[in-house]
Amino acid sequence: MKIAVIADCHLNKSVYRGVMDREFTNLPFRQADFVRSLRWMVDQCVDVINPDIIVFNGDIYDHFEPSNEIRGFFSSQLKRLNEKNIPVYILIGNHDVCRRHHALKDIQELGLKSISVIDKPILCDSKKYGYRFLFFPYSLDIERKNVTPKEEFDRFVTKVAEIEGSGLKTLFFGHFGVQGDVMNQYLSDDETNTTTTAISVKNFINKNPDDVSINDLDRLGAEYVFLGDFHNFHLLATKTCIGMYTGSIEKNNFTEIEQRKGFVVFDDEVEKDDKMGCCKFIEYPNCRPMLELRGNFEKIKKDFETLDKTAYQGSIVKVTFIGTSEELIPFSTGMDEFKSKVLKELNAIHIFHKQSVKDNQQEEEASDLEREIDEKGHIEAADVIEVVKEIITERISDEAEQKATIDLAVEIYKQTMESK
Repeated sequence: MKIAVIADCHLNKSVYRGVMDREFTNLPFRQADFVRSLRWMVDQCVDVINPDIIVFNGDIYDHFEPSNEIRGFFSSQLKRLNEKNIPVYILIGNHDVCRRHHALKDIQELGLKSISVIDKPILCDSKKYGYRFLFFPYSLDIERKNVTPKEEFDRFVTKVAEIEGSGLKTLFFGHFGVQGDVMNQYLSDDETNTTTTAISVKNFINKNPDDVSINDLDRLGAEYVFLGDFHNFHLLATKTCIGMYTGSIEKNNFTEIEQRKGFVVFDDEVEKDDKMGCCKFIEYPNCRPMLELRGNFEKIKKDFETLDKTAYQGSIVKVTFIGTSEELIPFSTGMDEFKSKVLKELNAIHIFHKQSVKDNQQEEEASDLEREIDEKGHIEAADVIEVVKEIITERISDEAEQKATIDLAVEIYKQTMESK
């Protein structure tokens, strides 16, 4: 049996919306990047791999209101798979939902036999293939805070255990963050970094107690666990099964600059690998190039001159000035000319810059929120709430009044988001 697992497509990526693509001129270039990647992966499935099943492991979309162009593109890819008689399972991800509905409702309502949209945890036994499939999407109950991912997972595992054993091997597909998983995060704002492309790495451990743990995955009784949500392809530290995040299909932003992107193919007819078992990672070779130039203006210009420019054609370029206020003057006066040079020699799709003045503490200590806005081009709901809390805490000294004001502000914000 052969299964292609594709996760975190984020087709309606919302950053750089004002910069249109050169091929898909009706789409912002970042949306077009993800469209191209998924089209390539479907090409691989249709023309090369010919899987028995395809599983989309959550986050088809970057947010729950995709445009007609993006909906149409995804439907066209499903049509191609349907014409090849390849059954498709689509799990709902956290980016696909709001409190009222999920973005795949239109496809679900078609009721196509070969395409299943999964918005609640389900179990499917397939004697044809000799496997039990466990599907665990990001449900509306989780989005509405009626249940935590761990609580819903525990209930599902209990329900599965109560069903008479089929004697079939088990494969698990889900969309959630794993508590205890170590992620490699790439810090594009580490001022100690002196290279133009390599980004410092730190170990980030997900400690959210509401998330499913690695030990929880081990008690599933599954042979393989395939997950979406975290964007970096990597294996999990599971003991009784082979677990992995298949990763996103394209680089989302500069924090993922060194990550490999692609999808995973499970094939039980191939010889097992010591690490990945019957699975193989298929790397997408055409990710959007990303380049960051860092330092004072002299270093930035020098690094650009020595750069292998063939590797960064069509790239997104980030120029980060780091230096003293005196060094900032030539950077500010010469930046427009330098941008023109970069755009010409790299045929860059987009270039932006930021600055950090070493002798100005306020400039130097940019907040995490500023970095996220700079990299992603938008603010998450949690970030908005956090900023509101900080402002209220700074301006109201009485703790009881602080709490009441924060609660009111959060409630108003949530109601506003739900009404959209």
